[in-house]
Amino acid sequence: MKFSAHAFGHFWDLHAWAGVISGLVLYVMFLAGSLTLFRAEVGVWQEPLAHQRSTHESHQAQLERALAAAPATKGPIWFYPATTGAARLSYREAATGISRQSWFDENAGRLVHDREQLAQFVFSVHRLSHDRTGEWVEKLAGVLAIVLLLTLVTGVLIHLKDIVRQFHQFRPQKSLRVLWSDMHKVLGVMGLPFQVLYAYTGAFLVLAPIFLNAFTGPLFGGDQQRASQAFWGLLPPPPKEAGEPAPALSIDDLGARARRALPNLEPDAYRLFHRGFENGVVEVRGRIRGDNPKKDGIVLLSATDGRVLGLKPVKETAYAATSRWMFGLHEARFGGAVLHVLFFFLALATALTILTGNWIWIERRVATRNSIGNRMLARLTLGVGGGGVVALATLFLVSRVFPLEWGARGNAEELTFVVVFLACIGWAFVARVERAVWWQQLGLAGILLLPVPLLAARYSSAGLFGSGLRHATVVGVDVAILVAALSLCATAWGLRRASLRPDRSAAPGTPGGDPTSAPGSELEEAGT
Repeated sequence: MKFSAHAFGHFWDLHAWAGVISGLVLYVMFLAGSLTLFRAEVGVWQEPLAHQRSTHESHQAQLERALAAAPATKGPIWFYPATTGAARLSYREAATGISRQSWFDENAGRLVHDREQLAQFVFSVHRLSHDRTGEWVEKLAGVLAIVLLLTLVTGVLIHLKDIVRQFHQFRPQKSLRVLWSDMHKVLGVMGLPFQVLYAYTGAFLVLAPIFLNAFTGPLFGGDQQRASQAFWGLLPPPPKEAGEPAPALSIDDLGARARRALPNLEPDAYRLFHRGFENGVVEVRGRIRGDNPKKDGIVLLSATDGRVLGLKPVKETAYAATSRWMFGLHEARFGGAVLHVLFFFLALATALTILTGNWIWIERRVATRNSIGNRMLARLTLGVGGGGVVALATLFLVSRVFPLEWGARGNAEELTFVVVFLACIGWAFVARVERAVWWQQLGLAGILLLPVPLLAARYSSAGLFGSGLRHATVVGVDVAILVAALSLCATAWGLRRASLRPDRSAAPGTPGGDPTSAPGSELEEAGT
């Protein structure tokens, strides 16, 4: 199938402009998203209290010990019992009104507030979501997902007649210009199902609630409670008044009643309202075995007599089921570690596809006019491409260097990430030899990552270089960091060797590009 020159030109312009406008932000999102696939594992790795031996205490005993160490609270209390590691509490302090997420240190008998934000911050970068930026930036992520879908569709249309050949055509023996063009197409075609999946699910998860709110007025008379009930199937709200003091059933008893009420429920969290009073209720939360992706189940029980006050899902609503599948696909809540590793490499391949798309754009415009805007885009692509990797490597390094008990470590880590990222962009803009920036920044990222597993032994003996009882997750993350560090160093070495070979056919801003090179005619051979 071959389009007319007019249609092809419009599809190409739409594909190119949509890609270059959104590309660098999407690159950062996919780069951070590749690590977000292992957010749970990194979350265990980063907190030494999560490396404690498995506890055989009942959930009730864990709860009582944790609450005994907590200050006076107001509002509901979240309790996360420990299977391995430490139990956690989430509550609001009555005196200050500050929300706390804390770990219970069994050895010291005290609560330790969350002190490491690495995993959560990387997740925030992926979602473009942060407390300081407001919701509008996160909504921008949904718009960018729509733009990515548009880019993918137009990319398929302009390459439709050659898509089979471009699935396997890879010519590394030719010039670097041809290499980047082939890489863009091969990675784009091979990763197309993954990219469509992530673009569609990402757009749905961010933008669907906005569109649903538009129906609250015309369909539910502006009643948000009715609309939420129809969309999600909400549980009845807990009583507003606590009532008189009254003894409560144990958490273990309530968990057993919840499992009987909702078969296959695996409780992993409890939400306590009016604890110790006659109107006290407990939400027992967890995943339901057997569904893939797993459903989240909730059972609402009276804390004093164990009566079941509500179940979710009794019958899953259409929107709740759709959202479960969207979240399950987007966060790879199925398939185990093998699928996570596969998605990790596909996310990196997508990030590289985006960068090679920018390089192709630069090549085509150099061939017609080498404007200042084109040169700035080349430098920006250099800085963002390498700088994102350096900033993430630095984030892992400082997470093991900053004092663990330093109250400002979370803000300091985030500030370090931003400063390093901006510094790498500045580095790209002032570099005299652009071709050297790629291997220098990737090599720097590898060097920064190399000592991280060794430094992690300062805080925990459960890792690869620790002297205590090994923790499989901690050792696994240490090994992955070492592999990533060595891979980055090897890639930098390979790029440095390639940069030493004279190649005057690549444009400035592309790996191997010579700032003094003149545009050639190989773009036609590259098929771009």
